[in-house]
Amino acid sequence: MAELAAIHALLPRYPYVTVHAEHGAGGDDGGEDGRVILPPCVRLGDLPAAARYALAKIDVDAFPLLQLGITLCDAHGRLPALRAPWGATAESVWQFAVFPGRDTSSGGSGAATMTLRTLAYALFASGVVSPGTWGRVTWVAHGGLYHLGFLLKVLTGGAPLPETKEEFLAALRGYLGGKVFDVRYLAARLPASVSLKGPLAYLAALLGAPAAAAREPWQAGEKSLAACQVFMRIKGLFFAWDGVDMHAGRIHGLHTPPPPPSS
Repeated sequence: MAELAAIHALLPRYPYVTVHAEHGAGGDDGGEDGRVILPPCVRLGDLPAAARYALAKIDVDAFPLLQLGITLCDAHGRLPALRAPWGATAESVWQFAVFPGRDTSSGGSGAATMTLRTLAYALFASGVVSPGTWGRVTWVAHGGLYHLGFLLKVLTGGAPLPETKEEFLAALRGYLGGKVFDVRYLAARLPASVSLKGPLAYLAALLGAPAAAAREPWQAGEKSLAACQVFMRIKGLFFAWDGVDMHAGRIHGLHTPPPPPSS
């Protein structure tokens, strides 16, 4: 598939891959996730990690993926600029719509429609997801439990998520390698005087991300761009000295961050 082949060709220069899954499970980008109704007086944040994973698994297994957005950038947050069929050059993001019907292509415009299994095959066949990228490609999501959960659902051809959170985390490492970051987890590690909680659009505007200028509602491609820019700003502003590598593989809701540093 041309779009994913283009992404693979760009990975050496733009090795940060941010994904966003639009889905029917009702999980938002900043608040409480999911459609499973909890008993009165029970807060999702108070549940143990195993229970939170079990609830997310119910949602991801039951609901379809609608769109997958992908944004690439380099270590400085620069996006690839591609030439459109009409000759203009612009920074690019990608969006794939997933339907049960036949596959169609947009002819290079950065959007495509395909089945879940076809998308999985294309991700592997193009080399976008491959052991060859381990250690060289960094995967990012804002709210990794759902967005990476749906990506894993794609990669397994629609199979149910693993039964336990440990198996889920091992599967992510097995497909994506060890450089996986959840922006929501990173935000919880900031000094107590810094509050970066809320929907993705709010965080993008608060941090001055250019994506925030786009009119809502956003689709998956636009949300992956916003998540990419939020990640790069948090990384540059708050992890410039000690880096973010110590937080690789830590997923919001499955790992409890240590107490944030004092301001």
